[in-house]
Amino acid sequence: MKRKGLFLLLLALVLMASMVVMVGCGQSADTDEEIVTVTFSYPPYGYDSEKEDAFWTTYIAQFEEENPNIKIDMTIESWDNVYTKWEEYWSTGDTPDIGYCDGADAVELGLADKALPVTDVVEALGGSDKFSEDCSAFQQEGVYYSVPNCIACPVLAYRTDLLAAAGYTEPPKNWDELMTMSKALTKDGVYGLAMFTGDNIMTQQHLVGFMRAAGGKIFDKEGNLVINSPENLEALTYMTDLVKAGVVPPSANTWNYGDDVNILGTGQVAMSFMWGGYGTLLESMFPEDYKNIAFTTIPVGPSGESGTKTGSGGFFLFSGSKHPEEAKKFIEFMSREEISKEWSKISGNVSPFKSVAKDPELTSMGWYKAVAEQCKTAVSYGYDYGYVPGMDSITNSYRLSRAVVDVLENGMTPAESLKALDKDTAAAIENAKNH
Repeated sequence: MKRKGLFLLLLALVLMASMVVMVGCGQSADTDEEIVTVTFSYPPYGYDSEKEDAFWTTYIAQFEEENPNIKIDMTIESWDNVYTKWEEYWSTGDTPDIGYCDGADAVELGLADKALPVTDVVEALGGSDKFSEDCSAFQQEGVYYSVPNCIACPVLAYRTDLLAAAGYTEPPKNWDELMTMSKALTKDGVYGLAMFTGDNIMTQQHLVGFMRAAGGKIFDKEGNLVINSPENLEALTYMTDLVKAGVVPPSANTWNYGDDVNILGTGQVAMSFMWGGYGTLLESMFPEDYKNIAFTTIPVGPSGESGTKTGSGGFFLFSGSKHPEEAKKFIEFMSREEISKEWSKISGNVSPFKSVAKDPELTSMGWYKAVAEQCKTAVSYGYDYGYVPGMDSITNSYRLSRAVVDVLENGMTPAESLKALDKDTAAAIENAKNH
């Protein structure tokens, strides 16, 4: 009996050791399946980093619990160089599995050549009819190269208390009212309007919005460059006239992301062009002042439309993905409608799902309602009629913002600046096409 007991003990020890070896080799002790690590390259798309971190931690843990053979290795990227880093990945072939980018950028980055189609994921989620019409940039010729995850755009945020003190019961509805009210609200150390004016992406986005509102475009239906147009001249002139009128803080040419949030939250400005999702951050940072902050669509221009730059985040699969099927599982999981709703609440972005976007809990949030309405007339730079090769040479280099700087700081007239922009852009596009 002693020998039999010793034998059984030794057998048990051998079995335990073999299990340890199996797990150490990348196998799950629960399922005996090989553990696959899916890598995820993610530039933050929310506005409140603390809430965003908690969101991803929670749902990655939930996914891994439901899929014990899959682990998610998420790397937080900097927006300053994330696209450069991805280009390096593509050049070497050693890529992560999943990326996350703007819908328009998906076109610019050439995902049709650098990413795996994810149309099957979209179909598993119910098909394209489930998504808002604002998600058109995620596909090319009916093939999806990224899965929509959110929609965003700038809106007009304003201080109801400061407007009331100046005798206004409503925000401005058009360009004339915006100019008049901004001047009236600029007094006693408070400025009427917050708007970026330096050589940066936000200034560029503001100008695109003004161009849209004036009826201007960057490209026509045939793909021809049409920057130097009367409509775009009117837009550039109006935007720079606002600054020249003294209604915008002089420091706006040096602002970084979030500076416009701080000055609105502290009552240093009465109105602000800002990404609507900042509403979540304003509420967290300035809970008392937030009671006096409301959101609406941006005033309409001469075209009769309200113009702004759209943004839309989505998941894509790198063409070099080592675990595409497991990666698709994670994307499909994160696209569950209940998770999409939570993402909207904490990220400050509108859900791409039509059903979720209409959820009463979401539409009761002032910023959410404004963004959802504004997105109907938002535009992704010059993509009115589809992508034009070389477009990224405009957007990634901030050429449009420099047109504003040339007027405000370099002594050019709006007409001179627009002509120079047209010439410079044409040369950049031609160079991009040849390389």
